[in-house]
Amino acid sequence: MKKWTVLLLVLMGCWGLRAQPVNDPAANRNNVISLAGIWKFKLDPFLDGISSNGVQILSGLPEEITLPGSTDQAGKGYKTQHMTSLRLTRLFEYKGPAWYEKEIYIPGEWKDQEVRLFLERVHWESQVWVNGKFVGRRESLSAPHVYPVSALVRPGQKNVIRIRVNNEMIHNIEYSHAVSAETQTNWNGIIGRIELQAFEKVGVDDVQVYPQSGLQQAEIKIQVRNSTGKAVSGKISFGTDSVAGGELPFSGNDSLFCLSALMPVTDLEPWDEFNPALHRLSVELSAVAGGQQFSSSRTEMIGLRELATQGTRLAINGRPVFIRGTVNCAEFPITGYPPTDTGSWMRILKICRDYGLNAVRFHSWCPPEAAFIAADQLGIYLQIENSDWRFTVGKDSATNRFLQQEADRILETYGNHPSFISLGEGNELVGPTVTSFLGDLVSRWKEKDPRHLYTGSAAYPLVPENQFNVLYGARPQRWKEGLKGLFNVAPLNTTYDYTDYVQKHPVPMISHEVGQWCVYPDFNEIPRYTGVLKPYNYELFRELLRDRHMLDQAQAFMEASGKFQVIQKKEEIESYLRTPGMAGYHLLQLNDFPGQGTSPVGVVDVLWNPKSYVTAAEFSRFQSDRTSLLRTSSFVWTNDQTFKAVAEAVNFGESALQDVVIGWSLRYPDGGLYQEGTFEALDLPVGGPFKTGDLSVSLNRIEQATRLILSMETKEGTFSNHWSIWVYPAEAEKPDLKNVLVTEKWDQQTKRQLEKGGNVMLIADTAHLVSDVAPGFSGISWNVVWSGTPPNLLGILCDPTHPALADFPTEFHSNWQWWDLVANSKPMVLDHMPPALKPLVQMIPDWNNPRRIGLLFEAKVGKGRLLVCGVDLKNKMEQRPVARQFRCSLEKYMTGDAFNPFQEVTMEMIDKLFEK
Repeated sequence: MKKWTVLLLVLMGCWGLRAQPVNDPAANRNNVISLAGIWKFKLDPFLDGISSNGVQILSGLPEEITLPGSTDQAGKGYKTQHMTSLRLTRLFEYKGPAWYEKEIYIPGEWKDQEVRLFLERVHWESQVWVNGKFVGRRESLSAPHVYPVSALVRPGQKNVIRIRVNNEMIHNIEYSHAVSAETQTNWNGIIGRIELQAFEKVGVDDVQVYPQSGLQQAEIKIQVRNSTGKAVSGKISFGTDSVAGGELPFSGNDSLFCLSALMPVTDLEPWDEFNPALHRLSVELSAVAGGQQFSSSRTEMIGLRELATQGTRLAINGRPVFIRGTVNCAEFPITGYPPTDTGSWMRILKICRDYGLNAVRFHSWCPPEAAFIAADQLGIYLQIENSDWRFTVGKDSATNRFLQQEADRILETYGNHPSFISLGEGNELVGPTVTSFLGDLVSRWKEKDPRHLYTGSAAYPLVPENQFNVLYGARPQRWKEGLKGLFNVAPLNTTYDYTDYVQKHPVPMISHEVGQWCVYPDFNEIPRYTGVLKPYNYELFRELLRDRHMLDQAQAFMEASGKFQVIQKKEEIESYLRTPGMAGYHLLQLNDFPGQGTSPVGVVDVLWNPKSYVTAAEFSRFQSDRTSLLRTSSFVWTNDQTFKAVAEAVNFGESALQDVVIGWSLRYPDGGLYQEGTFEALDLPVGGPFKTGDLSVSLNRIEQATRLILSMETKEGTFSNHWSIWVYPAEAEKPDLKNVLVTEKWDQQTKRQLEKGGNVMLIADTAHLVSDVAPGFSGISWNVVWSGTPPNLLGILCDPTHPALADFPTEFHSNWQWWDLVANSKPMVLDHMPPALKPLVQMIPDWNNPRRIGLLFEAKVGKGRLLVCGVDLKNKMEQRPVARQFRCSLEKYMTGDAFNPFQEVTMEMIDKLFEK
């Protein structure tokens, strides 16, 4: 038998009373009565239910409602009379008190039991009456509301339970995603387990497990309640399936005993993302009080892990960890509230894992316990946050006090879960005393519960007490940065990283809310919204597109912008992995965000269904614990150059890798090989990035413009990655244009050429085009409505098989080679043209303002044929191989028989494109 060391045997106050245990201490479910089902109900918008002196005065409740559930689901409240493009729309809204009542028979055997009313999640203040007598009040958005009701229930009879739930803004936290209209909404109701629980009067009330440094032992803290009012004597025995237990005696007259012991755990596997090992800790009690025997048991699923920081990185069980996280903002459109069953959270978190994530940050809210259980089983790291997103910290002491208490409830209720690795107060906090408020909180948490790492506020402000920072700024597109963002100011190179940010801070840095690149809304999602929130925003966007005669392009807009979205996210994610010492990132986000102006930023939809343009396997190739990386000065080359790059790799896997052989290849899009090679074998410790080799490849055997795909893969197939580069002739062909008028001006000479039936190639002087469209290369970041700034386009849409592009290598969507053309353009607004005219190169518009925008179009004008290009194909062409090749492809098209546009437009329509 293992030797157990008894540390402490004391009375009340040894580590604080856990007032609201979420794990049911009743081992026998016969001692639980579920209250799920039909309840009597009444809204109370005029506060008629309680008299001025606090007495509950409602007689009967005339309506019915089903619990668990919400007033929205029951169709209670005010039917919505409006719709908005800013967010999903609630069908029914209500804010204020609502009354719930149920009559329930309590068995006579419960006469000598301690009885509690357990409400798993209430939104958000509750008051309870039993048999007409007031029990008490609770307020929590994060933890169960638990009421002792032994003194008021009548065993062997029917009992009436009445609950008043108030979802008014009890405290000023309206922007928190726990109550925000932008996501889960400020619903009224009770969800999860709703039950009466019976316990022995002497029993195990709480068990907390604190793994010690080195994972040689864990401290077990046990609370024993004694509600007999008499002296008690007993013992606690405990152990796991593989570790024999020991015993702790207790005795005395007190109502609560706090016991503590050290338990050896060297034989128990530690928990982490690669091996989420869980162990069943059993605690059994036997005692005597007043001559009566008592017994109870408690089972806790525990995971043992050592959480620390190593320089500027997090470490679990001594191994460096790179956080690849997504933000969860409580988006649950079917119910309007979060699920409380483990199965739903297993689905969500498995999807996160399939797409390469290992972490989830809950933005200004705390999920139900089911999320922790699922994360424990799957090995997902959770950052929990208090319900705080205020700009007034310090102006309301009552709100500060509520949030301080709420954080304590979160730690006490969910602290045993190994997946719960970090806690933050909230998001982007502002106020006159915010720094001191956060510093005091973090200091208090560190002392109270060392099982987690703590930070004050995500993004800002940073306080010196933080154990890690969720830092705003280390990303290519900052808030309201417009066209000064990294992807818009210069062609892509991958020599940059965020080392300067890492070096400014002594603690680990996780980049805040990154990868906010949008995709055009998918209107095929509309029928999936079968619950309380409706996508009237998507319906409005769809009808706007219909009004502009482009609804037939909706699917193409979504697919093309989606492919471009993934390209941008890939580069952004790799830039974090390239950064030495960086601790990780939080995507905003893996799934779509339905509010704040509507932000379709996900690669899965808001309901966690995959989108058609990327699979989980494709996405997780670069969002992974192990992957190859590439540093190169350019992705555009000419055939008189030598492609040069540095290959790197990161290894944040379970263990170091020895004698890793990485092969590389450059292939044509059809799979044909241009060149391949192998880097020298090397060892990859856990961490990175590590240099794996140099690439130097002469491009002189390429005769035609082409895209090459650079792939890197380990010989064993452990990990792989790929990138596209574009190679153009150093000197583009110059077709014979004797039968084509090539001009920069829309003037009388040009018009006469068309009137005579001639061909005109109008490479418009962009200075004379009339357009208010900013030539942004990147996609939309978050959304234009919320930011009020460009970028306000979603990349290009074209047909790569169109003969105008026959000599210009491209996909149907934007990729990095399009930067030169888009950045040096004046996108043309073509809404006044006939609806059937579709640009040859079209810019995908903002879904809020779906204009027909083109970089290149063709038309019949009079007797002639016209090609109009809004890209500068004149200036500095010796420095612009992409522009040279694009112009060459257009010129060859103009000289061939394929140039035969069918859509007719008038001279006056072309006039509108140019300055008067």
